Amino acid sequence: MARIVGRNAQVTTATIVALAASLLLSAAACSSHSAEPPPTVIASTSIPSATRTSTVPTPLESAYTTTIARKTARIHFTYGATLVSVSGRKQTISTTGTGTVDFAHSTSQTVRDVEGGGRSEVRIIGPDFYQRSVAAGGAPSSSRWTRVVPGGGTGGSATSQPSATAPPSASSPPAVQPGVGDDAALRLGFLSGAATPVTTVGEESIDGVQTIHYKLPVNLETASQRGNISTATVDYYKGILGTVLQPTEAWIDADGLIRQLRITVTSAPSDGPAPHTEIIRTVTYSDFGLPLNITAPPPNEIAPG
Repeated sequence: MARIVGRNAQVTTATIVALAASLLLSAAACSSHSAEPPPTVIASTSIPSATRTSTVPTPLESAYTTTIARKTARIHFTYGATLVSVSGRKQTISTTGTGTVDFAHSTSQTVRDVEGGGRSEVRIIGPDFYQRSVAAGGAPSSSRWTRVVPGGGTGGSATSQPSATAPPSASSPPAVQPGVGDDAALRLGFLSGAATPVTTVGEESIDGVQTIHYKLPVNLETASQRGNISTATVDYYKGILGTVLQPTEAWIDADGLIRQLRITVTSAPSDGPAPHTEIIRTVTYSDFGLPLNITAPPPNEIAPG
């Protein structure tokens, strides 16, 4: 499986397709959270458009814990990667997909279409990543699952830590996060590192739900210290960005829930064949609290290796 290492790493088309095939969707590691009453409803006339503040607004600051307290959600995501060569030639690869995510168990199940790479079904169970191709026209897949090791080949565990197969208790550490290679960029835990300045863009509708759109930097090290993203993820993004501050956009509804999250990753310049890349990932969340039971594929359906 392709991987990116270091600030000046070479980014190839194969890398982008591989990353696209393993897009986030494990969401966030969740420490134990009890249900909380939603924050005070935001009056539609109380927030002017395009204001910039030196403090993190309360709905944004508490959005991570408020959202994962709902335990599950349905998701729709888009992924676009643009590579710019030394000569200035641009190449764009896109991915779209839908699925469900269980925040409490750090699991997700998605079907995604990679431009030029076909359709695949993906399950993320804690740190373990399973993928198989899906037949054209929505017919049942006849292919076996492949267990993918982030940043490596196939087979074996995705990390040296145990899988998160049950909701963590109040005395247990946060659920294990997937490793660097699966590039779980859009996990909600990023927002626990919300930093300033914050720009309030204004009110926007997401799937018919009124939200407040914010632009902000996320401090990845802060999110990691709070146990909501892994140190491996921090190192990965620091290597690409050259900083711990990740440009982020969030759309928060009146109940304090994250309705949409967008992360833009722009690589630092390098002397390689793809000196500049920009990757934009957007995930939309809906149907919070729906019943889910996402499990690993049966052993007899997983390809050996």
